Amino acid sequence: MGGPDIMTVVLLTGVCILAASIALMLNQMIWRRRNGYIGQRILGGLDAPRIYVFRDGYLISDLDEDECFISDREDRVGAWAGLIEGLTPLHRDIPQAMRALDAHGDGFMLIGHVGSDALSVSGQITGEMLTITVATAQESSARQTVHKGSLDKIQAEMQGLRTALDFLPVPMWREGPDDQIFWANAAYFRLVRRTADIDGPLVWPIRRLFAEQLDPPPEPEASRRCQLAFTDQIDPGWFDVSMTREKTGTLFAARSINRLVAAETGLRNFVQTLSKTFAHLPIGLAIFDKKRELMLFNPALLTLSTLDPEWLSSRPSLFAFLDQLRECQRMPEPKNYKAWRESLSKLEQAAQDGSYQELWTLPTGQTYRVIGRPHPDGAVAFMFEDISSEVSLTRQFRADLDLYQAVLNETEAALAVFSKDGQLILSNDAYAALWGNDPREILGMMGLVEATRLWQEAAQPTPVWGDIRTFAGQEADRVTWSDDVVLTDGRVVETRISPLKAGAMMVSFLPVSANSAPITGPAPITGPAPVTGPAPVKDRPDRAVAED
Repeated sequence: MGGPDIMTVVLLTGVCILAASIALMLNQMIWRRRNGYIGQRILGGLDAPRIYVFRDGYLISDLDEDECFISDREDRVGAWAGLIEGLTPLHRDIPQAMRALDAHGDGFMLIGHVGSDALSVSGQITGEMLTITVATAQESSARQTVHKGSLDKIQAEMQGLRTALDFLPVPMWREGPDDQIFWANAAYFRLVRRTADIDGPLVWPIRRLFAEQLDPPPEPEASRRCQLAFTDQIDPGWFDVSMTREKTGTLFAARSINRLVAAETGLRNFVQTLSKTFAHLPIGLAIFDKKRELMLFNPALLTLSTLDPEWLSSRPSLFAFLDQLRECQRMPEPKNYKAWRESLSKLEQAAQDGSYQELWTLPTGQTYRVIGRPHPDGAVAFMFEDISSEVSLTRQFRADLDLYQAVLNETEAALAVFSKDGQLILSNDAYAALWGNDPREILGMMGLVEATRLWQEAAQPTPVWGDIRTFAGQEADRVTWSDDVVLTDGRVVETRISPLKAGAMMVSFLPVSANSAPITGPAPITGPAPVTGPAPVKDRPDRAVAED
């Protein structure tokens, strides 16, 4: 009984050990095949390093079609947790290293294995970017060895470029084929905060500020003017947005043009103000630019030129404008058309020099004063003024003066009128005949001193001339007085001094009869008719006899 029982136990034990060995071998074969398949799938997609770039926990880098570490390619917010889960099988310390990198910025590099193949997993933070890199640890055609010094310089240059882009005041951003922003500089982030009044961290994807205004986008060589409404100011901000095509998307840049827009608005308002002012001017205004095309005119020009407003709005040239004036008889008719055309060039040059000013007597009898003046940037302005009334008034005034002069010439007495400053301003024919000098030929150049010396030379010594000069300097107690003067030829003339308005005075010389005795010393006023005026006639005051 004992022998068979022991043999049975030994046999059963051997069968169990054999079955366990066979099961273990089968499990190892299955694990190796499965692990080999996974490793082949991972390594097959790592011909180039896999780089995952995060900003504020949001994945901003693109994923390949054969992505094997992140299960949900569409969930960029949860990509960080998905990547930790996908990389954990490679090395047990990866979750802890990635969390330390995110929390404290501690860089790391770990070597994980898929079967017999090694993978390197590294992490670092550069600026606002958190980068995880997964690559094969063996030398292959997809990897190359870089000198550490060169790599440090490349990374320093990249950091310098990022800093420079963030320092620029020009907002810049990149959009992918799906019209989503995947990169932007600090200036763009500041714009986003100003337009939405955001105090906390920004969440990707970043809002497209100029989405509607850039649809469709401008041409690569062109730009488009856009505006943004800000929460911290009333006036909108203006930007000149340009773009350029890239392999991975489109790069945009928005240059602030607030000062340019303000200058344009100020210039527009100034031109409108000038236009309103010019609209009420009675003087016709025509401004031609440096190409000599009409760029501005006012309503008075339409009235004076009688030209069609639509034709003037078509910006005719200066020569065409003058031709139309000639056709409408709004300028003097030239006798020689060829010479007149040549004179237009001289007119343009004179206006450019600021020396053109002429009176145009029109066939209709009107008179225009035309003035040409230069303007900045080579422009020329012409002003047309109707002075027909002024010319008529001047002609009437001259006719009245000729009439008054004719009346004075018919007077027997020799008359001389002096202004307040002692200038001889009026005389008659009798004066020229008496003294042998016609001051009208040098009117305005003979003073009282010169006149009294002339009289003194043609008369016997008398203190009258000094008294006349003294009287001219008085401003009070100016009354009419007279005295007789004996000329060198024996004739006696009554010299009469009368005050006039505005400080002027009149000296008259009336010949006395040859048989009458000359008057010496102070004498009352004599003459054919009594003197009337604002004050009674008095004898001249006592004066000392003095001769020059």
